[in-house]
Amino acid sequence: MGNLALLTMGAAIGLVMSFILMLVMGSPLIGWLRDKISNWEVREDTPDSHQTKQGTPSMGGLGIALCVGLTLLSAVLLQLAIIIKSWNYGFSLTAYTLGVFLLTQLPLPFLFFSHTLLGFMDDWSKASGRGGLRALAKFLAQVILAAVFIGLVILIAQAPQPNVYNGDIYHGFASAILHGWWWAVPLAIIAIVAIGNAVNLTDGLDGLAAGIALQSLFALTLIASSWTIQYLFLAVAGACLGFLFFNRHPARIFMGDTGSLALGAVIGGGAILLGGLFLLPFIAFIFILEMLSVVAQVLWFKYTRRKTGTGKRLFKRAPLHHHFELSGWSEWRVVLTFWGINLMTSLLGIWLWSKGILPHWPTL
Repeated sequence: MGNLALLTMGAAIGLVMSFILMLVMGSPLIGWLRDKISNWEVREDTPDSHQTKQGTPSMGGLGIALCVGLTLLSAVLLQLAIIIKSWNYGFSLTAYTLGVFLLTQLPLPFLFFSHTLLGFMDDWSKASGRGGLRALAKFLAQVILAAVFIGLVILIAQAPQPNVYNGDIYHGFASAILHGWWWAVPLAIIAIVAIGNAVNLTDGLDGLAAGIALQSLFALTLIASSWTIQYLFLAVAGACLGFLFFNRHPARIFMGDTGSLALGAVIGGGAILLGGLFLLPFIAFIFILEMLSVVAQVLWFKYTRRKTGTGKRLFKRAPLHHHFELSGWSEWRVVLTFWGINLMTSLLGIWLWSKGILPHWPTL
């Protein structure tokens, strides 16, 4: 079997492996979280109907992260085996070769797992009664982590590349920056931070955020030419699919910031790395819409309060999914409708991308 066929099969196996791991560890994780913290509370400013969710554990993102980590480890071992096989046929295997290879594996996993840790710190602080991380500190941490990710990409792209098949995946984005498109850096940071927070805001109904994330991840897999990135997206997608088994209505667990920040960061970072900034609004349409509904609600309330002395709301409640709940829609109807809308926008975006109508940027 050739290396390409082996890698293709490995990517499919990665999806299935991550999915099965999540199914296996889901119930033990729920039990462990219940034992650790008994007073799980629903988010503030949610409809009264959500009080029935009181006691449902959060931090399910820990399970997603563990599944992804184990699956990515198998990918690294598979690629090392291929490199060693190539070495037997005259390929020069050196400490530098292995070092660069391992470094090329790092950027997106770093973005994912660092945001998992940040989200866990926030979730644990809330669950322990300390109120969570301060909003400014959390925001600054997201900005710093996104900047480190970009720095890693540029570092790898500039390093002399041995004959391994990973390093060139970073050249397009890095070249755009090094050739004078410096504004791609703040735009990339904004995209990563914004999508991370958008997924967090969307994670308010059973299965909603995980289902939309699945669509975004599959869309990114379709446009990615690198097996390394495809494997990561499929590993995260497999974990999300398994998580949906426990998060579907009525949810037995929520992903919390531990999962939502990590999913948003890897979707935003992946799109930027692939030159898909203009594709992102299509494949993450619902995420962005939910975030904008919160921004619009806050701005309109402040504006009307300044003009009339009494603040008014655009929506019955934000994010947008709560508006439809309070309008009489069932929770499952909102979720299915939002899934369907995002699926249509994703298909449209991929078609526009394939036809070259959407600019492939930032990349050279």
